[in-house]
Amino acid sequence: MKKTGIFIVAIILLYGIVFADTEINSPDKTLPVRVLFEDGYRYDGQKVTVAGEVIGDIMGNGEQYWINIKDEDFFIGIVINASQKEIIRYVGRYGTKGDIVKVSGIYRLNCTAHFGERDIHSEQIEIIEGGYEIPEDIQNKKVIISILLGVITLFLLLNSQRKNLRRDICGQPK
Repeated sequence: MKKTGIFIVAIILLYGIVFADTEINSPDKTLPVRVLFEDGYRYDGQKVTVAGEVIGDIMGNGEQYWINIKDEDFFIGIVINASQKEIIRYVGRYGTKGDIVKVSGIYRLNCTAHFGERDIHSEQIEIIEGGYEIPEDIQNKKVIISILLGVITLFLLLNSQRKNLRRDICGQPK
């Protein structure tokens, strides 16, 4: 009875170890970018899938382009081709929420083609959620208060300058 229990536990543990690794390395499973920074050597040269918001500028030379995606607090460069670049409509920056993309490609911890940068060479990219312009919300109350404070400041500044000018002409007040 005891041997059977140990055997069953051993089988369960072995099953978990074997299939846990294949689940993580599966190209269909989306990895957090954080994992690529914390355990980069494990994924170097392998196909990975990540998702995040496209941010910054799209840089390129006509054949290859470089985008950055942000996932939580981590950023990673993605190398894409011209046709993949065409599907990106919004890039995150002030006043704009970037497209959320899902990228599958080969992860390089130290890419020799890009001066040792950590990047992913995209094989497939898809838009999960489209980006959009963020409307600027200007509150009338704050505008009125700002103008009022500006007028008060200008009044106080001119009043103090007038007193200084009077002192210079008339001498010290008694």
